Amino acid sequence: MLHIQIIQVGKTKEKLFKAAEQEFNKRLSKYAKITTHTVEDNGKIMNQIEKGAFTVALEIKGKQFSSEEFADFIKRRQFAGEKLTFIIGGHLGLPVEIVNDCQAKLSLSKMTFTHQMVRVFLLEQIYRAYTILEGKKYHY
Repeated sequence: MLHIQIIQVGKTKEKLFKAAEQEFNKRLSKYAKITTHTVEDNGKIMNQIEKGAFTVALEIKGKQFSSEEFADFIKRRQFAGEKLTFIIGGHLGLPVEIVNDCQAKLSLSKMTFTHQMVRVFLLEQIYRAYTILEGKKYHY
């Protein structure tokens, strides 16, 4: 089972987004171990990254995947036995030093979304990736 860590700057305040995060975490529990660390500012991000993790910065200039390509990315990380850490910045994004230190950069869209929305979008896409890998109807 893949261990996926999400490090995010700032708390989720809106009930709607909290509920969506909880729902996707519940759905994902049979596919992966998901842990979420919320930090107050960018300066505390690096302290939360687990040793040996494959790090992915959510960055508007990052690589964009189709859902199938993202599923393959998840599958490769799982096959390699790696821990996978996604890092989501706050309303100011991530400092360039953190982005440059990450092994991959992921963009969910060229558009800008609130960091609370990005958290839900990321969890949904991770869930979608697992449904693709399992051949479930959710994706289709």
